[in-house]
Formats: sequence, C-alpha cells, structure tokens
Amino acid sequence: MVVIAHAFEVTCGIHDPSRQHVSRQALDLIWGTAGTGIFYVMGFFVISGYCIHLSVARLMEAERFPIKVYLVARLSRILPLYYAALLFTMIVELLIAPARPQAWPNGLNPSVLISQFFVVQNLTQTYGSFAPSWSITNELIYYAIYGLLACFAMKRIELPAKVGMIWCLGTAALMQTLYVTAARTPVILSLGMLSGLGINWFLGTLVAAHAESLKRSPTARVASRAWLPLLAVAVWWNYQGKLPQQGVFLISGLAFTLMLIRFLNAEGPGLPPVKPRWLEMSITWLGLSSYPTYLFHGPILMLVGSAILRWGLIPDWRATWAVLSVSGISWGIALGLLAERPIMDWRSVMLRRLKAAHQGSPRKTPASVVSIQG
Repeated sequence: MVVIAHAFEVTCGIHDPSRQHVSRQALDLIWGTAGTGIFYVMGFFVISGYCIHLSVARLMEAERFPIKVYLVARLSRILPLYYAALLFTMIVELLIAPARPQAWPNGLNPSVLISQFFVVQNLTQTYGSFAPSWSITNELIYYAIYGLLACFAMKRIELPAKVGMIWCLGTAALMQTLYVTAARTPVILSLGMLSGLGINWFLGTLVAAHAESLKRSPTARVASRAWLPLLAVAVWWNYQGKLPQQGVFLISGLAFTLMLIRFLNAEGPGLPPVKPRWLEMSITWLGLSSYPTYLFHGPILMLVGSAILRWGLIPDWRATWAVLSVSGISWGIALGLLAERPIMDWRSVMLRRLKAAHQGSPRKTPASVVSIQG
C-alpha cells in the first residue's frame, strides 16, 4: 500500500490529473486515502516493535544481557541493504536529472548525503527519492533504547516495553507542550515526533510481552475486532485535512496494534498451529521482499517515471499509476530473492560464529541467546 501511495505521488509529478477531466474533489479523495502511505508506516512501527521484543526476550535468557550480540544482530539486519539502496539512489538521481518527475525534490546535495550515510536523515532531511527511508532513523534509535533498557531489566522481560512506553508518552507530551507554547523549534519538533511515533513502536513490544495473556482475554478478543473500523477512522481523519496529524499517527498505530492482537487470538493460547508448507513459504517470501521493497521503491518509481516523462510513453495518469505500482512491487519481490536472501545467509553465518565465540568465553551464554531471527 505504501508503494501504491508513493506511485500516485510520482504520477502527479508526471501528469496533471486535473487536466484529464478529474475533479478536484476526486483528487482530494485519492490524496487523502490511497495517495498516502502514512497509515501503513505506523503499522510497520507496531510490527517492528513486536518482532524486536521477541528477539530481546530470547536474549534475556542469558545471565547477562549480551548487548554486543543484540547490536550486531540489529545493525547487520538494517545497514547492508540500506547502504546498497543509498548507492542505487545516488546513481538513479544522476540518471534522471534531465527529466525528473516533480516528486521528492528535497535534499539533493552533499550535506544531506552525509546525514543519510550516518542514518540521521529524519533529524535533518532526506535525499531525493530516498525520502521513504526517513523511518530508519527512528528504528535505529528505538533499537538502541530497547537494548539499553534490556541491559538493566534483570530478566524482567516485560520491563523494557513498559519503561519505553512511559518514556515515549512523557517525552511526547512534554515536547508537544513546549512546541505549542514556548519553543517552536526544529529540535523540539524532531524530539516530539521521535517519541510520539515511538508510542506505536512500543505498543508492538507490549503486545509481544503480554501475548499469552492477550490470547486468553475475552476483552482483548472483542476489542481486536475493531481494528479495521479504527483504521477507517484514521483514513477519514487524514482525508479531512484540518485535524491534527498526530491523530492519524496514533489512531493508525492503535488500529494495527489491535490487528496484531486479532492475529494472536486467531492462534489461541499455547503453541501456534502447524502451518501448511505453502503458507510458510509465502510468509518467508513476503518477509524477504518487504525490506528491499521499502528501501528501493522510491528510486525505482522515479527511474520508471523519468522514462515515462522523457519519452512520453504513457499519456493517461491512471495507466502511469498502475505501471509505477507494479514496477515498485515487482522489483521489490525480485530484490528479495536476489539481494535480501544472500545478505540473510551471510548474516546467519556471522551470527553462528558469534554464538560459537560466546560459547567459548569464560562466562557461558545459553545457545538460545544467539538464535536470533528477524
């Protein structure tokens, strides 16, 4: 859905749909609903927090939380493909310069590239068509905070999730108050956004920490049915355009939190049911393609869009939107097999070696500590 939304954004940078007998009301409807992917980015934060807690919970079985293992696991998951995508984006921006669609025009300078290299782009500015990478900054900061909290949790597995949520709520409220009253500065805004969006990330960790009790809870089961209506409320809120954007973020995050709980209740208490082989393969395939799609779809959309613009290949905006959407998604799937799978294989070997090193150290670490997935 994020790719489809961004494909519409690039489409409008190639064509002017209003000149093709599309009413302003219809365009506003598309922009406010299918033309934005912010709802699903909030879902990404929730699911990310959920998955990270599962890994941290396994690591916390050790006598002492192995922060080195945790950091290596997290950075090796994020950075290799990130830097490959950044290099690809730089090449694409050079290629499309003579016929660049009017989308994502910001940050095409060396100083922003430095920010992207150090993954602090969401605190400064994003580089051209790599704009969708903004949330990686938040992810790495949340990873670091969660790892530090786990170091001091003394095997209380739910404690990092609770403390992290308290930090996000308190900091977001403080920054929001400062921003609207006394200190309307970029620093206050960035800290407020970081902690505010962190609420959604830590909602995912709380679901993971209390998964078994949520499976047994009739109240949680009933409440989880509201996830789709709540997501519709977030879409409506965004479409209105006059309501605070924070509402879209928080309502979307809550909707996807309820979706997670819904899936947990579908499994029921105890061990999850055995999945058919085709379903397991589909989940693996989707898992491999999700991150490359996320990183590469921006420059791919702009590359295809530039070709359409330069040679006038497609006159109709709807056909352009469809072609761009299919291009972004299909290339993401291909990169999942061609790029993500080899990286994950390399990462698996590296983590096995790290496991062997910990087993050979004087302070024995349980094998389960380094059996990290995701």
